[in-house]
Amino acid sequence: MIYVVGFLSWAERIHFIHLGNPLFERSTVYIDGEQGIDTDRTSSTAYLPDEDILVQRVIKRASEIQGYTDGDHHESLQLTRYGAGQLFRPHVDPLEDSSNDTSTHRLTTIFATVEATCNGCGTQFPNLHINWTMEDPSWRQYVECEDIDALTVKAVPGNALFWKSWTNARRLDPRTLHAGLPPENGIKTGLNIWTHG
Repeated sequence: MIYVVGFLSWAERIHFIHLGNPLFERSTVYIDGEQGIDTDRTSSTAYLPDEDILVQRVIKRASEIQGYTDGDHHESLQLTRYGAGQLFRPHVDPLEDSSNDTSTHRLTTIFATVEATCNGCGTQFPNLHINWTMEDPSWRQYVECEDIDALTVKAVPGNALFWKSWTNARRLDPRTLHAGLPPENGIKTGLNIWTHG
């Protein structure tokens, strides 16, 4: 897992918000191979148009971070917006986690915060535990250091988190289980960038 400071510029964030605002719809999940609405995910989603010049620039940047993956291996960029009380319960990003064939699955995720006017609205990894008393105290601006039961990354606009969903043995990495926590107030808008094999 890699934490990236300043992944999105202020101008990119403002542009994506304006681009996505008229496109938001209730988020869906896959249940038995079918897409549908579920109480496990109550946020809203907007897919950004691939032909937009700033979308293309961010896909190129994501490709560079991941070792120059082919831009054709990225899904359309997805904005996800959480209002007060909205959430996405613990989940993994690959659409089907029962297969070891990683060629058609989401191999990696970059999740960037576009806007955050909220409290308690981080991204939580319940299978990751870090003793922050042994780490550099500057991490406090990016993670909830008091949370010893899970890794909770704060929603800091412009910053991003990158992770691989699969181990080198082609198994789903259980440490990537994560949740979008419900804001106590305000909103959080994040940007999902998924790469396939």
